[in-house]
Amino acid sequence: MRVEERAAMQLLHSLMRTEQQGQEHQVKMLRKVLDTQKQQGEQLVQMIQDAGRMLDIRA
Repeated sequence: MRVEERAAMQLLHSLMRTEQQGQEHQVKMLRKVLDTQKQQGEQLVQMIQDAGRMLDIRA
């Protein structure tokens, strides 16, 4: 392998590693967003259930 080929391969590996790290960061952020949305949804359901208990309509 010539020097130019080795430098090109090193550059390619570096770029691929950077791309992979970016994708891993995006996955972590998406997981955090989904966890937050799930938690907010659970809180909303709890609020609706609590409101339903407080409201007692009798004919």
